[in-house]
Amino acid sequence: MEKKDKHENAALQEPHHIVSYKEQFSTLLALLLLTFVTVSASVFGANLATLSVATAMLIATVKVIVVAYYFMHLKYDKKIYTWLVLLVGVLFIVFTMLTSIEYFNR
Repeated sequence: MEKKDKHENAALQEPHHIVSYKEQFSTLLALLLLTFVTVSASVFGANLATLSVATAMLIATVKVIVVAYYFMHLKYDKKIYTWLVLLVGVLFIVFTMLTSIEYFNR
């Protein structure tokens, strides 16, 4: 029973963060603005198909970073978690590029 009490006390002593409404609202506005930019780039950049896809992917990447940083609480977690998420992202990009290179060289 003593071990269980120690674990419960340790969980209660961890610092919690309280996110302000201003920060939540600014995150919402940033995501809405980026969504609007993505839609406008796809509608008005229709004649530049390659460029509009690259622009949409870049904007989507920025949105992923905002969501991970604020909504997945990477801003408040230990830095090792941020580095692990970045490592997974880099590995995803590398393997996607290697797969694309192999596919186009067939």
